[in-house]
Amino acid sequence: MTYSRTAFDQDLLTLSYNHYELNELRQNPWDTNRTQFESPGDANSKISLSHISRHTAWAVYDKVARSGGEMYVGRLAQTQQLYRRFNLEDPTHFNLTPGLPINVQKLARWSVCINDCWILGAIHTHKKFCLVTKIRNPGEIYDYGRGFFIVTGRELYGLSKFGYEPEREWGSVMTFVCTNKQKADRATLTNYATLMGQAANSVVAKAKISLYAQGIY
Repeated sequence: MTYSRTAFDQDLLTLSYNHYELNELRQNPWDTNRTQFESPGDANSKISLSHISRHTAWAVYDKVARSGGEMYVGRLAQTQQLYRRFNLEDPTHFNLTPGLPINVQKLARWSVCINDCWILGAIHTHKKFCLVTKIRNPGEIYDYGRGFFIVTGRELYGLSKFGYEPEREWGSVMTFVCTNKQKADRATLTNYATLMGQAANSVVAKAKISLYAQGIY
């Protein structure tokens, strides 16, 4: 079950500051650009970065939910090789056109928040995921020095909690398929954020994610 736009905006705004730490969603970046001759009623004072961020997040989520095909996750070096096949390696080619995969890593306004929206768009429509990076230990999915999940680790943990299981290893690629559509349909930005907060404080969770990436579940 996909998000409605209203429910999506509610979750996004609830999490934007405290979880995703997007200070921009509390500010109007054009305030500092106003000249002394402009008044608060001018057009630019009515536009907020919050508005832009919400629309970007929704565009990514909706694009993925409406598109066909498989999803590719992994470290940048490996995913970029795949995007070259679709002529999407150019820095500007994040690609919101129908019929081709979205290269979310190329978005100028990429953030963990945007990435979560990208993942949920695929989970809600039960798409197959392909992990193109070999993961062999927790240090490859969690940055212990800085204390946060590497994006690939965050993606894998979401899959493990929202109804996906490893299917097979094909060459260097591990695939994950949706085996519990009810769990996938219940996934939200809110419970994704909650789960990630819990996993960050759990040694067991980090170990399980690295095993899950190897097809051990």
